[in-house]
Amino acid sequence: MKLILTRHAKSDWDDPMVSDHDRGLTGRGKRSAAAIGAWLQREGFVPSKVYSSTAQRAKWTTALAVEELTPKPSVSFHAGLYHASLDRILAIIGEAPKGDLMVVGHNPGFAELAMALCTNRPAHPQFRRFPTAATLVLECEIKAWSDLERNVSRSLAFVVPRELGVE
Repeated sequence: MKLILTRHAKSDWDDPMVSDHDRGLTGRGKRSAAAIGAWLQREGFVPSKVYSSTAQRAKWTTALAVEELTPKPSVSFHAGLYHASLDRILAIIGEAPKGDLMVVGHNPGFAELAMALCTNRPAHPQFRRFPTAATLVLECEIKAWSDLERNVSRSLAFVVPRELGVE
């Protein structure tokens, strides 16, 4: 099964009165999210299910990426993904039904999870930082998501929006 980890796209900090959970995306963030979806489609990494944080920036990232995918995956939102730790993210993934899964969330948990899962970490200079809208595709040699653990996944691809022409 494939696991796709996508950090939310660039968030909008223009209004200091908006809570962290309710911040949306910048124009570049919106373009990045759509570009990631188009890249997933083009590369043949279309999940059957998407789990997203409930933060507004993650919801927008999910919606814009999924808009580019065919067939459309089912989407569900999980409050527990909001600023979740590596172990919390693993627990949420562990509850997913069988099939390729995309998870949209936040750092530092996503960067830590990416490092922990890969048996072959990408040599990409941005991998450890896992910047906004960074996307990692993993091949997981497991029978069920509840079997996912550290060092059991092979990296297939890693991309950041700038490589897709988003500035």
